[in-house]
Amino acid sequence: MTEEKDVKPEIKLVENLGIITGTDLIVKGGIPRTRKKVAIVGFAPASMRLVSSFFGDKDMEIWGLNQLYIAFPEIVPHCTRWFQFHARSSYDVNIQRDHSHHDWLAAQKTFPIYMQKQEPDVPGSIPLPKDMILSKFRRYFTNSISWELAMAIHEGFEEIHIYGVDMAQDAEYAHQRPSCEYFIGVAEGAGIKVIIPDESDLMKSQWLYPYEGEAGMRGKIDARKNELMQRAHALDMQEKRTRDERMQLIGAQQDMQYWDKSFCEQPKMWPKDADIAPK
Repeated sequence: MTEEKDVKPEIKLVENLGIITGTDLIVKGGIPRTRKKVAIVGFAPASMRLVSSFFGDKDMEIWGLNQLYIAFPEIVPHCTRWFQFHARSSYDVNIQRDHSHHDWLAAQKTFPIYMQKQEPDVPGSIPLPKDMILSKFRRYFTNSISWELAMAIHEGFEEIHIYGVDMAQDAEYAHQRPSCEYFIGVAEGAGIKVIIPDESDLMKSQWLYPYEGEAGMRGKIDARKNELMQRAHALDMQEKRTRDERMQLIGAQQDMQYWDKSFCEQPKMWPKDADIAPK
């Protein structure tokens, strides 16, 4: 009887999908990628600027996206690729960040810009290899970062760094987080080292199930929640007592005003005409 061994599914990594900087496009088949690491950078302020430590690192690609140049302008000269996957009709009306975004894309000449299709007035634009990516990965893309992660995995980077990506549970993008964490798992399953800073909420849990649970962070959280609930209840009761006392004082004040008006005010003077005055 032969011994069964765990066999990991083989993920074939493509080595020749490099980039051509400047306004040249990636030709069919591409060119060899010359850098071993990539930093994918998003908008979360808690960690996006940590990528600055890799500025000038010849072994690190840096990928920007969308209107990151507004929140983090220093990153632009160090980027090797840019990503804008949204349709032009979408970002042209997005005036919350930059209503002239397309003009900015058209002016860039130092890195390729991945878009849905090649835009004639954006010289550095190249089509996102969507079909190639979808042929190799599960159709589970809910955000731009997931597409970038899939590209980085496909191209065989040895390390993937993720900065400026939180997708916190209470934030606008919380529903996008599972897709991003899925591709992080795919990357690690392919033997790629993934670096996520402590400041990011990605791949974080509050306790180790089932070893900690009530005895660990779960217990601390429940105790803190109970403490806050009790304090809020005490303040609520204090507020009710204060309100009742105030109403009692207002009632007593109105009662005293009645007695003052009824018994303590000076009587009106009668006319001096004796015929009118009471006998």
